[in-house]
Amino acid sequence: MVVNVTVEPDEEHSESELLAWLNGKLRTRFTDVGQTRSGAPFCQLIDWLFPGSMDIGQVKFQAKEERDFAHNYNLLQGVLRDLGVKKTLPVEELLQGDFQDSLELLLWFKVFFDRNFVGQKYSPVIVREIGKSDETGDINMDDAEAESLGSFSCSLAMMRFIQKYNPNVPDDFLSQSFCVNVKSVLGEKYPEDLTAVCSQTPYCLYLYPGVSLGDKEGGSVVLLGFFNEKSGLCCVRLLDVLQPTEDSAASELERLEATLKTFKIPVENLSIFYTCTQAPEWNEKLMAGVKAMSPGVVSLCGLDSLAGHACLQGILATGLSDKVQEFISMIASYSACSVTSKHLRELFHVVSKWKNTSTIMTECLLFSRTICRISSLWEALYKYVGNHKGPNAHSQICSYLEDHKLRLLFLFLAYALELLCVFQETLKKGAEVQQILQDASALVKSYAAAFLKPVAVEQYLRKGNESILNNKKNHLPFDLVKVGPQVADYLSQHKEELTAHIDNFHKMTIAFYTALTASVVKSLPLPNSALSTLTALLNPLGRQNVSCKMVAELGSLIGLCQNQKDASQLRDDFLEYQLDVDNEEPCDATASSAEVDWKKFVGKSSIFRKLILSFLALPRVLNVDQVISQVCFCPYVACCTLTNNVPTAVSPNEESIVITDEEDDDDIIWTSTTFDSDGHMYKVGDLVWGKNSLHDMWPGRVKEKNSTSYLVKWFGYSVDSEVNLQPFSAFVKCFCASSFADNTIYKNAVFESLKVTAESCSKTFPTKGNDLLAALLDWAFGGFKHSGPGGLAERAATKGMQPYSQSFCSHYRCLFFCCCTHMITFVEQMVKEVLDNGKNIEDFCLSCGSTEINIIHPLFVGSLCLKCKNNVTETLYRYDDDGYQSYCTVCCAGLEVILCGNHNCCRSFCMDCLNILVGPGTFDRLKDIDPWICYLCEPSNCYGALKPREDWSIRVQEFFANNSAREFEPHRVYPSIPANLRKPIRVLSLFDGIATGYLVLKELGFKVETYVASEIDEDSVAVSMVNHEGKIVHVDDVKSITKAHINEWGPFDLLIGGSPCNDLSIVNPARKGLFEGTGRLFFDYYRLLNMLKPKEDDPRPFFWLFENVVFMANRDKADICRFLECNPVVIDAVKVSPANRARYFWGNLPGMNRPIIASQSDKLSLQECLEIGRTAKFIKVRTITTRSNSLKQGANDEMFPVTMNGKDDNLWVTELEKIFGFPKHYTDVRNMSRQHRQKVLGKSWSVPVIRHLFAPLKDYFACDNLSTSNIGMC
Repeated sequence: MVVNVTVEPDEEHSESELLAWLNGKLRTRFTDVGQTRSGAPFCQLIDWLFPGSMDIGQVKFQAKEERDFAHNYNLLQGVLRDLGVKKTLPVEELLQGDFQDSLELLLWFKVFFDRNFVGQKYSPVIVREIGKSDETGDINMDDAEAESLGSFSCSLAMMRFIQKYNPNVPDDFLSQSFCVNVKSVLGEKYPEDLTAVCSQTPYCLYLYPGVSLGDKEGGSVVLLGFFNEKSGLCCVRLLDVLQPTEDSAASELERLEATLKTFKIPVENLSIFYTCTQAPEWNEKLMAGVKAMSPGVVSLCGLDSLAGHACLQGILATGLSDKVQEFISMIASYSACSVTSKHLRELFHVVSKWKNTSTIMTECLLFSRTICRISSLWEALYKYVGNHKGPNAHSQICSYLEDHKLRLLFLFLAYALELLCVFQETLKKGAEVQQILQDASALVKSYAAAFLKPVAVEQYLRKGNESILNNKKNHLPFDLVKVGPQVADYLSQHKEELTAHIDNFHKMTIAFYTALTASVVKSLPLPNSALSTLTALLNPLGRQNVSCKMVAELGSLIGLCQNQKDASQLRDDFLEYQLDVDNEEPCDATASSAEVDWKKFVGKSSIFRKLILSFLALPRVLNVDQVISQVCFCPYVACCTLTNNVPTAVSPNEESIVITDEEDDDDIIWTSTTFDSDGHMYKVGDLVWGKNSLHDMWPGRVKEKNSTSYLVKWFGYSVDSEVNLQPFSAFVKCFCASSFADNTIYKNAVFESLKVTAESCSKTFPTKGNDLLAALLDWAFGGFKHSGPGGLAERAATKGMQPYSQSFCSHYRCLFFCCCTHMITFVEQMVKEVLDNGKNIEDFCLSCGSTEINIIHPLFVGSLCLKCKNNVTETLYRYDDDGYQSYCTVCCAGLEVILCGNHNCCRSFCMDCLNILVGPGTFDRLKDIDPWICYLCEPSNCYGALKPREDWSIRVQEFFANNSAREFEPHRVYPSIPANLRKPIRVLSLFDGIATGYLVLKELGFKVETYVASEIDEDSVAVSMVNHEGKIVHVDDVKSITKAHINEWGPFDLLIGGSPCNDLSIVNPARKGLFEGTGRLFFDYYRLLNMLKPKEDDPRPFFWLFENVVFMANRDKADICRFLECNPVVIDAVKVSPANRARYFWGNLPGMNRPIIASQSDKLSLQECLEIGRTAKFIKVRTITTRSNSLKQGANDEMFPVTMNGKDDNLWVTELEKIFGFPKHYTDVRNMSRQHRQKVLGKSWSVPVIRHLFAPLKDYFACDNLSTSNIGMC
């Protein structure tokens, strides 16, 4: 039945929204409402809504004259009249192309369509083929329009997706001209660039149905991922956003096929496919449909449901699935009863979510955790059910609880499903795909090894033949099958009752493991052997274990080897690659990703190249939000000025930047600008700096030029962003030292640009490698002498565009001090103003000379701007391997530095700061003084504009204690407890290490009632256990501690801990940050802190302390501050021990920010820690870590810190123990080697520092009366 509609006054849509809606429905390319005046699109809409009502063969789709337009409108009006639609078409106005009438008609049809659409199937492109013989599928588009638009198509859904997920587009994005608007985000060559790339390169196809587009609307997002050979990175691009028509997998697959066909994306190069829907059966149907399109495609769809499938198949294989589910349902019936036990209450709450078998499939974690809870609370549950009659089947549940066989099954399932739970949790946390594949492969091996003999395990992993699983000869005897320690204990305790059941239980466990293992293998994207080959091949260190045969088998699996000839060719290609690898210089695998490492080998056209490109297109992650965040959008239309000075505002006559996305020049940007008469003009071949989305300034080169645009080719990286060009001669101004130190790609881009510069200027350098880079930088910071800044462009222009290598040069690992970024001329001007004109130096940034100051310099008289303040914050406590500061103490930059000769000091001063702030020639003069004592150690030696603050030691503490831009409420203050009311302290120590906290508490005389320690390192646990006679309660991994454990062990008075720092320290180039890797363990500390904190009305004192490294990224520090709601204090152990060890401490301990002062018992010099007959060569040593070379001193680890009998020697472990403040032989347990003892010490806290922090707690907790006090008074 037809629903008549009227357009309400508040029903408003812009022209672009309506056209996008129409294009999305009919798969057309209208860019102007006037192009709909033929009436043909409206005829199609009626034909869609009311099949058979319109004689589609009578519609003139290629109408170009008014009489044909009138024919279509008359046909349309007649059908509307026959249907009973009360709508009169203003034909005369429409024929004249009246904009307002055309827009109102299109709006009416949208409202009419939305009210009458009930899921009718329709293929608009196919229908249009009926009435035409030689057409392209475009409705009423003349040649000029077709030529101007190319094959561009855009739907309203796509526009809404861009509006929602691209933060750079303006709020009025949907109201602007959609064609130009969308192209400015997706690229001028979209979608032809994607068609071209996918025609030449294997790609990954992502399909995410049901993605929110705002306003309660959703759509299916289609993305393409591929490896960009120029940039050496994997790119994710948006192809289209499909509007839902029918809620079925078949409809979704049909729309996906139509999309690929419309955009001319060849399925022959489709190598990887991934989709994720709420219904697993959808995934299977979509996967099957895509496999039909491209049989060799690798589908990742099974990974999401891998754990659920395997869990379900394993449960079914036991033959007791119905009994297990019935038992759980019975327990769920008690969820409405009142329960005093918290644990049972939680159990009833969990099982109340139980529905049926589908819960096992979709909620594997819920099911597994339910099994674990029931098995652990079995006795408590039995006792409760015995005392409380439930709603129904009371006797039945009692009989189940008395059933030893059922309890044995639950204990086994709780153990056997644990690995699946861990895998599913890893998947849910958004782990990288390569890690997921490795974990899945390890899962197969673990479960196979649980019930198969070792030889059978090896055969199964290699062949993947399911008959190996079912062959009884391959099964382990019962006593060797892995069933878990709880099962073994239960069998031992109830041997009489279960003796007759042993054989059946053995068969059941074998059946469970067999079904589960087979299910896991079926869900893998590739056979397990192929997965192992793939992970090894993509790992720079694992390729040596890959053979030609393994590569050929992998190629056959994905359809690259159709015959023996192809397989032979692939083996030859792989052998050639191996020869190339052998000739390459060895590289540090941790310093470059697999993509970067493969970049130099994928240029050749071969089957092996296609194999590698296929798997380099693997998604990094699968989570929809994470993948969408990786989509490459061009920056939205912006303006820029090209000048020789600092960028100024864009004048009104300047055009916007238009970003193009060439299929063969992904790292090229067109900038369109109208120049003023005095604007700086660049010629082809000019080297420039450009601002992009990844970095403030990046080196590039002008490749082409027309009247309004530049084609810029970036060095070493693919960037799609707007640019502000600066001449390359502004090297000092544009160079960034911190990025040069931390960002390998940026460093190599600068290196490449300098090499090209030297070549274009005919400048030669006799050195290579590290020395070459140092010489090039010295030349650049010297103003490109002997060629002149102007010579760079002239020589490049005359020589033309010379080819240059885009290699990442991963084998260069430069070990020298990074160059300063401050503008020397500004600093010189500042010194002149201060010394000659009497200006106050506190009004200037001491590092760069800026007058926009933010904070005082903590060490010297003067200030810092915001940028320099952040730089100082991150780098002041960064030390090189020689123990000295990586950067200048004044500016935290510097190319060439001089080191303080005082062994108590690790500071360095750069050439520019000395020559400008102190006086010309200072650096050369000081180089001849050996040893030279710095200005902080000997303030009397200072002159010029560089003057140390008298209270710099206090100022630097304040600088780090209060450098967060966020202010927090003060901590709750607890009054001191009267002596007679103080109780022994209860402590929870996370990441406990070797029990430094417990040792300090006992040294201070605290009575410790409970000390619960979480530590996973066995050596550390052994040290703690032996030294403290088992008084420490050791528990599992911090991640496994729950609220129930806290209630059992607590309450606690003190929480301490310091999560691992390797993924937070900026010294680690492969760090993952706070939210990945070990950095995430901070959130377990934060979780438990919230559990432990007493309520506001609870007067019980509660204290906490969290520690981590000082040299972490500002953003990580800010995030930790935000969660802990306080700023840290910095304490360096060098003030109370012979070793440098600066650390951040967050917490609410009283007096944390007070100055730390050494006590008489503290050993401040290295000599005090040495054994008899040994002599220290240094007073202080650098930070001692787990690395053995950290014990040596000097620039290249060439100096031993100790001499004995006239020979150099390293520190003994007993001496290391004294340096850290531990008793002698503290770590001498378990026959640990010297290296292992240093390792546990290197991860520990400094005893004097913790003593300093814990001392004020004596006013709150009970202490023993010590005859002698060893407390450092502060």
